[in-house]
Amino acid sequence: MTARTKDGKEFFRASKIYMPQSTESRGEAKMVYAPFRKVGIFRDTSLQPNQTKIETFEIFHPFADVQNGGKKVRELLSKESTIEIELWYLPGGVKGQVGKDQFLFNRFVQTINFK
Repeated sequence: MTARTKDGKEFFRASKIYMPQSTESRGEAKMVYAPFRKVGIFRDTSLQPNQTKIETFEIFHPFADVQNGGKKVRELLSKESTIEIELWYLPGGVKGQVGKDQFLFNRFVQTINFK
């Protein structure tokens, strides 16, 4: 997920990984990726079929402190922002060639105006 000002400057970037998280269960809480070393799942954040997943992101917009009538006020530097969200599927767990190692499932773009 990225957020950009009207002139295209990126001011926020975040990502989430949805997958079962496994451990080798040998006293360490260290996550492992190799299938032959996985003993137990300690957290499952994978996307399940026919279930809605709601995520919340707190985006802090760029601002400036200015003087207005002798008082210090905060003003947004941009009154318009574009939010872009992409949902990718990476079968191997790492980024690679688009269409072979990674696939774009959905892309959502929305412009938000602050008044």
